[in-house]
Order: sequence, then C-alpha cells, then structure tokens
Amino acid sequence: MSDLIKINETISYLPSSRNPLSCEVIFIKEKDATWIFDVGLSKDAAEKINSIQGKKNIVISHFHPDHTFNLLKIKYDNLYVSKYTKRYTFKGTVIQENTNFPNGIQIWTLPSSHAKGCLCLLAGDYAFMGDGTYSKERRGNHTYNIQLLKEEIEVLKKIPCTYVCLDHDPTFIQKRVDLIELHQQIYNRKNDSNFLLKNNCEISVEDFFHTDGTVRYEDRDK
Repeated sequence: MSDLIKINETISYLPSSRNPLSCEVIFIKEKDATWIFDVGLSKDAAEKINSIQGKKNIVISHFHPDHTFNLLKIKYDNLYVSKYTKRYTFKGTVIQENTNFPNGIQIWTLPSSHAKGCLCLLAGDYAFMGDGTYSKERRGNHTYNIQLLKEEIEVLKKIPCTYVCLDHDPTFIQKRVDLIELHQQIYNRKNDSNFLLKNNCEISVEDFFHTDGTVRYEDRDK
C-alpha cells in the first residue's frame, strides 16, 4: 500500500491516481472515530481504508465512480451523502444543509457545475472540496454554469478556513482566497461574449486546459 501524506497531526491523505482514475482519500483521526472523505476507486484506496481500526465515518463528495466505487469493498460505520448521490449509493444519511458535528467536523453543501449534489468537508483550517469547484466537462468542452458559479463563490467566501484541497490537482492544498480570486476571474467572463455558450448561461474555460485534460496553469491568470 502507498504511504499516506501527512497534513498535520490528525489529517492525512492518499494521493489520487490516473490509472486507474481514483480521487484523493482523506483521513481525519478523531478521538473516537476516523472520518474519511471519499473512498476512491483503486485497490490501494480500499486496502488503506480497511486497514484503519475503530469506528469509520465516510463522507462522499459526489457520485462519480472515482470517488464512490470502493463503497462496495470497504467496511464502515456511518455514511453521509447528498440526496443526489444517494441515487447512486442507495444508502447513507442524506445531508441537505450545512451540518456541524460535536468534534468540530463540518459538512457543507456546495453548488457545483461539475456534478449535482456536491458536499465538502471542513476540518480545522482545511476544506476538502473533492471536484466540487471544477467545471463541467462534456466532449472536451469545459464550462461553468453562470448561476451555479456565482453561488459557489458565495459559499467559498463563507467557509471558515484558510486552505482548500482540490482533488486531482498537482497543487492539492491551495489558499482559499486564491481559489476565490480565480473563480471570480472566470465569473467575470460573463461580460465577454467570446466566452459565453448555451444561450449565454455557461462560461467557457476550455483555454484553461491542455488536450489531455490537465490544467494549463500558465494561462490561469488571464
């Protein structure tokens, strides 16, 4: 099994992989339980989760298989999902509004162009976003829904943390203020017809990406 990468004394994560496509899996060790954000798809992720002793609480960011598949292979005590994700998992406690737990863990709902029913997990000074802040990708076309992007930015401004963690991104841990600034730049494209699609309801960010789908960082500040 791959080693976990430590963020602080209580939080660590298993990095994502591209083959097979599997998300970051987050482990937050509390006194009475381990909180796990997303379960990935890879065999390595399943083995790592099953190796954890004691009570396990699982939170799923959204329904895509690279975040949920290992639910079929792991043992856990509690599962928290959005109403939309439950259509795919068929089980779990549904989170429909921001929810605080006694140990300081928070689960927030997140408007998202990437997928319906996204959740993010807050622990201390870190918010784990999954893919929730990403664009929609359809046939190689990356876009943000204007209204959902506006709502997402409003949520990001309210989240009480310094850092956000974005799955599949080479810079997994980023400053929240930087993410807000980037998405505000994207939102401002609504005033430029060159970037508007689908009856002016979506903003294109295709120029942010290479042909293999990785982010074109040198163009992010344009």
